[in-house]
Amino acid sequence: MPTKILHLSDLHVGKTEKDDANLVRIVESVSKNKALQTNKPVIVITGDIVDDGEKEQFIRAKAILAPLYNNGFTVLPVPGNHDYGWNGNHAQEKRFRYLKDAFFGIENVTYPYIRQINGHAFIGLNSMKAEVGFWDGLLADGELGKKQIHDTLGVLKKLENRKPGQKVILYLHHHPFLFPDDNIFERIGKKMTCWLKDGEELMRQVSGRVDILLCGHEHRHLDFSGTELSRRYNVPAIFSSGKSTRSDTKEYRVADDGKAGDEILNTGLLGRMIEINDDGSVTSDTINFL
Repeated sequence: MPTKILHLSDLHVGKTEKDDANLVRIVESVSKNKALQTNKPVIVITGDIVDDGEKEQFIRAKAILAPLYNNGFTVLPVPGNHDYGWNGNHAQEKRFRYLKDAFFGIENVTYPYIRQINGHAFIGLNSMKAEVGFWDGLLADGELGKKQIHDTLGVLKKLENRKPGQKVILYLHHHPFLFPDDNIFERIGKKMTCWLKDGEELMRQVSGRVDILLCGHEHRHLDFSGTELSRRYNVPAIFSSGKSTRSDTKEYRVADDGKAGDEILNTGLLGRMIEINDDGSVTSDTINFL
């Protein structure tokens, strides 16, 4: 039986009533799906669970997501810049404690966060770990920090002798690369305000050691698998999630050079279902919850 992964991101609970209602719709759709009850997907949420890092927002998010936990789904969230502070632009360490209390309880959460599921290694990273404090915490950029990258490399080296068909899934909020279709002005702007500062170093270390990379942050629903981007970093499957609670998210076809074209593949309330098949192959399909 294949291992399924449902990739969601950028829920932004507390931003608007519509965002919250759309998340309720997604949770109900997944919880009541009989096929998913038979083979439950691992639900990976790549950050920005709430909009302002407020304790009340995390309590609300926990309540909305509770049916997934209650129905036996494994839920793997990692924090984003909005989980750490107001409007994603002022990161404070105390905000992470609210996320921890809501989704991990008494568990001692450290990053990289490792879970072995069906023989596959799920490795979650905190792309805000080194991005706190007054000056560092400003704007929407992220930083893993040297220790987290070093520890991640140590984990990946231990997994190099894994059995054929066993995959390594790396997931984090900030995309650790610039998008190939960003123009020069967009690249400058992102480097100044919202990129992962040590993303290139992360990708250098994980090259050839990771099978699936999941990220969010930019609200772009794209599949870079098999493109020049995935070949450059030697990561076969790379998925960027759109804002899962936005009902008019658009998915564009991605060309071999990694650039998103004008052809729209899907529009709506989007998530992505990824399947690791018994023969080790990886397939994916976009889900529209509308």
